[in-house]
Formats: sequence, structure tokens, C-alpha cells
Amino acid sequence: MESAGSQDHPEYWEYDPVDLDMRNARRTATTAASIAPIGSPAVQRVKISAISDLKEFTGKDHDDERARGWISKVKSAFTRDQATDEEKCLTFVDLLTGPARNWHRQLSRSTRAKWSDLLRSFQTQYCGVGVSAMWQYYHARKRSDKTPLEYLYRLNVAGMRARLKIKDGDAKTRIEHVEHFIETLDEPDLADQLTLLRLADAIQLEDVLLARERAKSRQKHSTESSKYRPKSSGRRHRRFRPALSARSRSPAPGPSADPTLTIRDPKESLSEHMWRLRATDLKCL
Repeated sequence: MESAGSQDHPEYWEYDPVDLDMRNARRTATTAASIAPIGSPAVQRVKISAISDLKEFTGKDHDDERARGWISKVKSAFTRDQATDEEKCLTFVDLLTGPARNWHRQLSRSTRAKWSDLLRSFQTQYCGVGVSAMWQYYHARKRSDKTPLEYLYRLNVAGMRARLKIKDGDAKTRIEHVEHFIETLDEPDLADQLTLLRLADAIQLEDVLLARERAKSRQKHSTESSKYRPKSSGRRHRRFRPALSARSRSPAPGPSADPTLTIRDPKESLSEHMWRLRATDLKCL
């Protein structure tokens, strides 16, 4: 029996139970690559697996047509590689990245382990199966792990999928979109502030939220910088004291000295006055 990994059949590949000493069902190439050591024949055969030609799915664009096309290729690859349901679930999560990977983590363990339920959840989330776009838009809510700006982007996409002219429509439609965002924001303080601004459309709303995030980022950076700023020495901030004049440098009279002796006589020269003050100071010692 000819091995499925031979050069005569480059389009199809599967594990050879004789070569790998496996009596179980066939495994897909992607699953095998995760358990096979580097440099083994199994890793080299990944290149001719149908699954290895699949691209990753991010879910960022929220394009129903693209999501349907991608999942159709995935199902075809699973059929060609004759993958089991367990292998489909394991390989499927490896093909997800970014927001799609986060979506997969939020599913229940039973859904992640059963291919039919996992496929149905994906089609509902990204392919628009079973739920209308209009329903998704009006039932959207901000999640606690997302910022208001991220929620606005998601709501904008939901509005466009529902074919609402949230950016180039009439003034009423654009204002209603802003009001819908504020009502579903779930942040009362920010909602009150946005209501007072009387924003006309999603573009103005986006500008306000961007400015808010930049201000919070600057404040956080300033706080972190001041936290690790070294303390300056007292010598560096010593107050400047002006030089004393000759008159102010004269010694103060002692407790037994006559205060009137420190007053300069108009007929007395400066040198005579300084000499008299010094003599008075010596007497007080």
C-alpha cells in the first residue's frame, strides 16, 4: 500500500499508520505539527495538507461575506483531511487571532468542545445567521472590558450592517445614532457630559472620545514619571540671599550696649562710625 505522503499524490495527505505506528483514526496535519518533534517527517508533510493553506481569521472587518467564504474553506479542508470533530475544534481555534480569538475564549467549554455547536456560534457571530443586523444594532451594549471609543467603533459597524446612514444620512439619523450610543454606554457620568455637548454625529463623538483618551494617557504618563522622579537635594534649591551691605554687616549691640551708640552722627565719617561700633562691641564681650 502506497503511503499517502508520497510524491505521487501531493494534493492529499494523511498519516500512514504503518510509518507512525498509530492505530487510531487519522489526524490532520495541523494537529500533528503541534505534537511532532521539529525535523520529523510529520512536520515536513504539513505543507501538503489542505488545512495548512488556510489563512487566519481575525474578525476585525465584520464582513459577513468574507466570514462565510472563510468558514466554507475551513469546512472543505476538514473534509479533505478527514478530520475528526475533536481535531476540527483544536485546529479551528489555531486559525483564530485577534478579536476572533477573544470571542472564542468567551464561549462555554461545551461549545468549544463540540464542532457543530462551535460552527453554529461562529456563523451566528460573524456570518449573520439567525440574527438580523437591525436586532444586533439596537441590542448592542458596551462591554466592561472595552473603552467607550472601542464601543463606538463596534456600534458604527453594527449600524452600517443594518444599513443605517449613520455618517452620511440626514441630521435626524445621525443624531439618533449618537443618542443610541449614549443610552447604551453604561457610564452615567460620561453619558451626562456627552449629552450636554449636543453632538451632531458620530464624527464629532469620535473626536471627543479620542481627546478624552489622549488626556487620560497623558495624565497616566505624568503620574508614572513623577513616581520615579529622583528627589532633588536641598542644596540645589537653596534660597538666594543677597550680599549684605557694610551697614547691615555691622555687629548688633550686646545686651548691655546702648542702642543710641549704633546711630551714626551726621558729623561722623563712615570709618569713624564703624570704629566706634567695633569698640562698643568689644566692650560688650
